[in-house]
Amino acid sequence: MSSGLGAGLPLDTGVPGVFLSPPGFERVIGLLRDGVAALAADEPFHRLVIPPVISRKTIERAGYVAAFPNLLGTVHGYGGTPNGWARLKPLVEQGGEWYAQQQIGDLVLLPAACYPVYAALEGSSLDEPAKVTVEASCFRQEATSEPGRMRSFRMLELVTVATDEHCLKWRAARLEQVEGWFTDLGLAVSVEVADDPFFGPGRKVYQAAQRMQELKWELKVPVADGTVQAVASANYHKEHFGETFGITAGGEPANTSCVAFGLERLAMALIARHGEDSTRWPADVLAALGGGRNG
Repeated sequence: MSSGLGAGLPLDTGVPGVFLSPPGFERVIGLLRDGVAALAADEPFHRLVIPPVISRKTIERAGYVAAFPNLLGTVHGYGGTPNGWARLKPLVEQGGEWYAQQQIGDLVLLPAACYPVYAALEGSSLDEPAKVTVEASCFRQEATSEPGRMRSFRMLELVTVATDEHCLKWRAARLEQVEGWFTDLGLAVSVEVADDPFFGPGRKVYQAAQRMQELKWELKVPVADGTVQAVASANYHKEHFGETFGITAGGEPANTSCVAFGLERLAMALIARHGEDSTRWPADVLAALGGGRNG
């Protein structure tokens, strides 16, 4: 008898954009980790484990709040006395506003996996490129329940911090590599220039300037019937984070680039293309996913 807990696709929790991940889906996530690791095997990436929260001041300094206050999830808590809480506690049972006296804390929910890397390098003077790989559970207060448009999701990133010449060449090479990888995975991929969320509010003039500079490229594939979304991006932030966090490379403010993968969206795209049972996927697809070692 089926347990009703599913096999391959995420399970609805009743809250838009938040899903449970069954074993079959997690196997695909594991395959994607293997595949990205194989892509990155030619470089000595330093792996960091990233928590799902980050300093609010770091996010404020980085410019995310100025650009996307509507997407940021903040962490609030009650800072009063036990006696004060005793007076509020009955509101929980009564369905009242027990949270009315909570205040914003020093943490926010992580909106992108790479931010902690730049903060960790604050004040560094780099003699050679810093190369870091990170994965994190991220949160964005998305206003839609469109398939793949999750509020809680996992992001895997390859990050480099160095001179402008290195970052531009690195990003171009990785973008071409990832586009080819998606093709090997049987995905119909398109590469499009887009706005870079690291650079200020979404004003039309500013967005046009960003597109001219080609700061952000998105790789889009079908994630469900009739739904095409960006599942990865290749980003060049110029000296934004170098100046913000006092990182230098070659005697100048460091530049940064990253390639980011949305793991849930990519998994949905692969399942939409090849079916829920990843053990039955074509051998060449599994080979492109690190040989299908996971599971």
